[in-house]
Amino acid sequence: MEVLIKDKFNDILFDQKLSLHYNTNKPTTLHMSESEFKTLLLKWKASIFETKPRLVLVDNRELQYPISPDLQLWMVENITTPILEMPSVDKFCVVVPTEFISHLSMSQLTEEVNQVTKQNPVRHFDNLTEAMAWLKE
Repeated sequence: MEVLIKDKFNDILFDQKLSLHYNTNKPTTLHMSESEFKTLLLKWKASIFETKPRLVLVDNRELQYPISPDLQLWMVENITTPILEMPSVDKFCVVVPTEFISHLSMSQLTEEVNQVTKQNPVRHFDNLTEAMAWLKE
């Protein structure tokens, strides 16, 4: 996998063979400001627009940043929906933390995204192996 971005908050990789864009968020996201979180998301989105993947996988099992309802709406409008509307993207999934509050936040975000765009619904998993299997179906 090619490393696109590697910083203290996340790693963004691209597997050209699978056309898989893979993002892993790190526990240090606990110490992010909202501005840093938005910047992280905008860089992630830009890397997706640059690589034009068929598969998108976000591993949020270690994400510690609390996503407020207002920020969820911003993400749906400015990040997730434009990605899902890309002609190249066939599948998009998120691996969520098993910790309840973070899981609830990511589940709510997934539901909001799926209400906006119906062509490529976002799936969420609590297991990376299951997410990868679904992407490769």
